[in-house]
Amino acid sequence: MRGGDIVDSSEREAEAASSKASRAEFAKNYDQAFGLYIKAAESFLHLSRSSTADDTSKQRWKSNAAKALERAEKIKRFIERPRASITSPSSPTPTSTKELRLTPVGINHFSPQEQFYVIKKGGTVNGLFFPLWDDPFPMKGSTSITYSDPDGQPKLSPEQQKVSPIWRRPRLGPTVLGPVQPRRSILPQEILQYIVTDCSVCASISVCLEHSRRFGPTLESLIRDSSGPTAQSRSTGKVANGRHDVRVLFNGAWRRVAIDDQLPFHPTQGTLMCMSVLPLPSPSIFQDTSLSEETLWPSLLEKAYMKLMGGYDFPGSNSSIDLHTLAGWIPEHVEIKRSTFEREKTWQRIERGFSTGQCVVTLGTGPTSYVRWRDVPLLPSHSYAVIDAYEREDGQYFTVLDSWVRADGSKDEPSKVLQIPWSEVMNVFEGVYLSWDPNLWQNKLTFHGMWKRNTGDEDGSRQAQIEFICDSMLDEEILVLLTSHVVDTRRTSDFIALRVDMEDDLTNGMDIAKNQQILSAKGTYTNSTHILSRNRVPKSQRTGILSITASYDGDAREVGFTLTAYSKATTKISLVENKSTPPFTRKVEGSFTAKTAGGNCTYPSFMVNPQYRLVVHPVKSQEGASTGVSSKGRLTVALQTSKDMPVNVAMVWSQSQRVSDLSTKDLVASSGAYSYGLAQLTKAIPPGEYTIVASAFEPRHMGPFSLKVESFYPFDLESIPQEGAGMYSKVVRGLWDGQTAAGAPSFDKYPKNPVFELVIPSVTRLMIRLQLLQPSTAIALNVTVYPNFQNDIESSLRQSHVATSGAYEDTIAGVATPQATLGTGKYYIVPSTYNPGTETGFRMLIYSSVSGITVTPKNLYST
Repeated sequence: MRGGDIVDSSEREAEAASSKASRAEFAKNYDQAFGLYIKAAESFLHLSRSSTADDTSKQRWKSNAAKALERAEKIKRFIERPRASITSPSSPTPTSTKELRLTPVGINHFSPQEQFYVIKKGGTVNGLFFPLWDDPFPMKGSTSITYSDPDGQPKLSPEQQKVSPIWRRPRLGPTVLGPVQPRRSILPQEILQYIVTDCSVCASISVCLEHSRRFGPTLESLIRDSSGPTAQSRSTGKVANGRHDVRVLFNGAWRRVAIDDQLPFHPTQGTLMCMSVLPLPSPSIFQDTSLSEETLWPSLLEKAYMKLMGGYDFPGSNSSIDLHTLAGWIPEHVEIKRSTFEREKTWQRIERGFSTGQCVVTLGTGPTSYVRWRDVPLLPSHSYAVIDAYEREDGQYFTVLDSWVRADGSKDEPSKVLQIPWSEVMNVFEGVYLSWDPNLWQNKLTFHGMWKRNTGDEDGSRQAQIEFICDSMLDEEILVLLTSHVVDTRRTSDFIALRVDMEDDLTNGMDIAKNQQILSAKGTYTNSTHILSRNRVPKSQRTGILSITASYDGDAREVGFTLTAYSKATTKISLVENKSTPPFTRKVEGSFTAKTAGGNCTYPSFMVNPQYRLVVHPVKSQEGASTGVSSKGRLTVALQTSKDMPVNVAMVWSQSQRVSDLSTKDLVASSGAYSYGLAQLTKAIPPGEYTIVASAFEPRHMGPFSLKVESFYPFDLESIPQEGAGMYSKVVRGLWDGQTAAGAPSFDKYPKNPVFELVIPSVTRLMIRLQLLQPSTAIALNVTVYPNFQNDIESSLRQSHVATSGAYEDTIAGVATPQATLGTGKYYIVPSTYNPGTETGFRMLIYSSVSGITVTPKNLYST
């Protein structure tokens, strides 16, 4: 369908919605009319933003949108008036507003209008507006033959300002008539960076030039041609009236950055004070050294990028982000310092991609001031181009360019070339930055969204789902790229995170339990603007859904983002747009404090973590019948906290009781390994009683959190009090030594265990927890309470017990008796290990509903 046909069709749909709204209003169907007027207004506004329509049509559509919004507002005011017989918005006839309600008009985030809103809003960066590349552009500024940028020149860096450079146009000398000369090939070693800190752009252009030398001009052309002259003069290959339009992929769309051809020159030496090409001897004193249209484009491309990023003094980036902006290649940051980094597997992937032209590579140093490779000094927080990756008998190597011109170096010499072993890259550099050719993935889909903060119903996270269908019988891979939109390049307080999980209810229980003890490599917050997630689809799973969570942490009230997914031709991907919203939702606020931060399940204090009683009810049909317990309803639990806190949320079978530890058999679902800022689980579960446990990775992690539960079945959610809440507590310590480590009753020495006399002054509820002073899961424990029989310990211990922790267990949190009601009198408490001869210290936490109970050691061997 052509562009004009699309506009005509959209206009007909908008007018149809407006007509239906009018008819519904006159029929006094105000709820329907309100929704239709809003839909019509959105459609007319979307049409008015069309880049192909004339101004008259745009004005007409804006007027129609305003009229539709006015009618919707009148209906809203009419409905919200006091409940009385009042005049309707469209008729003077009195109408009763009893029982009138307006259904909230939900936002369809997948609609063209919403997608366009996010893209259009991303056009303003650092106070300048950068239009979409396909939008028609007026020639702003000077109408003379020579173009001057009305936005002015990019701000210079402090290093440039020290020499007071002069902005002027390069003197290229006269054009030589005759046969068209072949384009000069620039080598990556000829790219020089002087005193400007935008090293990532320099490295990006260098790796593009090397890629062009090896595999043809495809990648170089993407960035070189984007910095060419305006469309009107592109056919001649000459710079028309000094204007250059650079095409960049920024904030979710290809945009236009217009610049003039003025560049900063040294006031006395006449050299360029920006990135340039290694100079050659000049044929004339009236011509700038070696400058020509063939060698000027890197300087102009850099200038355009500096304008976009706010000036030559911009804080810096990395080359994979720059190449995504300049060429649309997919950025990937390999964190070589992370514990999950696999050196050999990563080398194989990089070497294979580099040798086939599928990726280019740069390296980045860390912020430390002293960085050296052998006897070569390197700059901190600096990008270095990799122009070769190869193997030889003595190991694996990168060929690395150092294009920085030092004070003691000569600007007439090419960049230094360093042959750095891959094994030493791990120690010298902090990151490896890859850029992948997007043409490797034949399928692509894009979604533009908005993070909204402080609006009451948004929490800084957005979810999306991608459905996939694989045709091949091999393992496949789906890439998901999250890009945060930038409106101010100076902001450094914005952090983003991306988590992608395969939705699969058939998760192995042992893996779930193991994940309760480790930190996740997924979902870590970063202040980078891009995060790439590589997701393996095993050959055993040919269909499924990827659940995506994109999170934002920062001060901005509204931040745009773009999600882009890539897959091979054999894997079809699509966004799930008709996802049903659970009808039952509850959100509670809580906090990890010194008393409620128990850490993960390897800590004995895990039991003090915040826990919630969840009761899921069956759904009743219209006839009043309930769904059976065998039916299941989908439920999602999300735990959100600050970006620096790793958290987990787990759901267990426990009849809604507080749990002290996690076992595989009781674990219903888990959010997996501890992830920073957000933990989320989704599970289809039958009606019943469950316990939800919120935990941070270590007890030292403290701070507020929110817990949100969404379900297709009705449910109740309430906090479970801490163990012993509202009761009196007493701590008693003891020791099993060579004489008192008597073991279980089956070893016939049970009375020799430490025995404590418990005296209760009045009827009380009692609970006792026994714990090791040095927690261990290798020692099984039990604590039992017996009635005092004639003050004889051995006779008393042959009586029936009145409370016990049950079978011997070796849980890290120890063992506890259920709450039992005991009358006034004397009792004996016996803590014991299963195996005799286990010498270690213990403590008992004794909770009672009345005060005044006493606990005294009674046999000769207790302490």
